[in-house]
Amino acid sequence: MAKSVIDDMNDPEFRRLLSQEDLILDFTETICDLLEKEKISRKELADLLGKSKGFVSQLLKGDRNPTLRTVADNFHVLGYKVTLTPHKVNVKRKESNVIEFQTRQAFPKKKPIQNWGPLEGSFPENNSDIIAAFAG
Repeated sequence: MAKSVIDDMNDPEFRRLLSQEDLILDFTETICDLLEKEKISRKELADLLGKSKGFVSQLLKGDRNPTLRTVADNFHVLGYKVTLTPHKVNVKRKESNVIEFQTRQAFPKKKPIQNWGPLEGSFPENNSDIIAAFAG
């Protein structure tokens, strides 16, 4: 029988590996955001690091496992210092079939949906055939 996602999320080894991938993703997304912000190309980053463009591409695609030195070097050549801020993750296991994921994406505030008014005028005057169809 195949394992479910819930089984995976309750497996300590899976959660450990997921935590590693999450940190690598944080690193690559942050570096990509800074490159865009500073208007620096991947080739320019490679030159600043003294590495090949292929190395930087592999690093930012997540194909390489960056060491702490590599992480520090990437931020340093861009003029940033990186710090770690650990936070406790509450993991409640097997109490529910619902899995909650934390996200890092901050969505911009949007305008509230305008009130479109009542739906009464949206239906035909004689809707008995529609009601009959749903009544079964």
